[in-house]
Amino acid sequence: MNQLEKLSQENQMLQEKVKQLESMIQDLSAPIISSIIPDTILVPLLGKLTDYRFNHIQSKILMGCKTGHIEHAVIDFTGITYEDLDEQDFELLSRQIEDLTKALQLMGIEALYVGFAPVFIQRMVEYGHINLKTIQAFSTFRTALQYLMAKKSLIFEQKKN
Repeated sequence: MNQLEKLSQENQMLQEKVKQLESMIQDLSAPIISSIIPDTILVPLLGKLTDYRFNHIQSKILMGCKTGHIEHAVIDFTGITYEDLDEQDFELLSRQIEDLTKALQLMGIEALYVGFAPVFIQRMVEYGHINLKTIQAFSTFRTALQYLMAKKSLIFEQKKN
């Protein structure tokens, strides 16, 4: 094996490793977490949100909901800032959020969105792709969980010592 073949083989191995690491980063940047609220998953989002990345997240959410009895998906945008989106991404993202909501509805799952920053909301409404009649949005994660607790007639009791 000559030097060029060795370098080519090493390059291919490094490219495969990069793909594995990129996949791991994608998975870690949008984990699907089982909630303390029955039949509910939590999906906290962090970092730069691109069209490609949101498509990956959307697929991951839909596949995650398929595997279990899920009634609610809480998708938390608190970790996404205005700087994490390019101006042209707002229109696309607002469409994708609408599409994700519809896809989850077809699966019998209610999507709850949390943590949209005011400028984020303003831009999405400007583009007009968000149907405010079908989107359940909450300012904080806590208010979304309170909504679900009330909907499911759940209460948390503080343990007495």
